[in-house]
Formats: sequence, structure tokens, C-alpha cells
Amino acid sequence: MAPGVAAWTKPRGGYFVSLDVLDGCAQRVVALAKGAGIEMVPAGRTFPHGRDPRDSNIRIAPSFPPADEVHAAVDALATCVLVATTERLLADRGVNA
Repeated sequence: MAPGVAAWTKPRGGYFVSLDVLDGCAQRVVALAKGAGIEMVPAGRTFPHGRDPRDSNIRIAPSFPPADEVHAAVDALATCVLVATTERLLADRGVNA
């Protein structure tokens, strides 16, 4: 993943990963992932009433899939993050993607 595009936590004793993406991109990332066949926890789920004011947080909760499926899903999710980020940056500059 490109530097500065996303950050995540390393689980410490649990299996949830908190993925932070560019402000305004989390819901789009989840939608893109769903379109790619990856089931995700709704964006903002870690906030009260599921409303992330920055639309930047995604909770990743793998459910014991085989390692090769996790690797494929992470690669696809990273691509979704890059697409959503690119769309957002272009929109901020007034460019239609």
C-alpha cells in the first residue's frame, strides 16, 4: 500500500483489526469490497450509533478463513482502499474519474 494512504492496528490478544483510511473514504472502501465479494463490517461500526464523523474507520473481523483466502482478501481490500482514495483525491481537485 502507498505510504500515507492507510494505517491499521495490530491485534493484541484479539482478532479485530482497525483500518483507518483517508477521511471520507471508509464507506466507499466497504462498498467496493462488497462489490468484489468481500464481506466487511459496516464502516464506522466502532463509533457510537455506527456514525464515524470522519468516515475513515473500518473494523476488520476475519472469521477463521484459510490463510490463502485471507491473503487474497487483504490484497483485494488494499486495492479497494487505493481506488477509493484516488476517487476522493480526484474529486477534491474537481476531476471526474
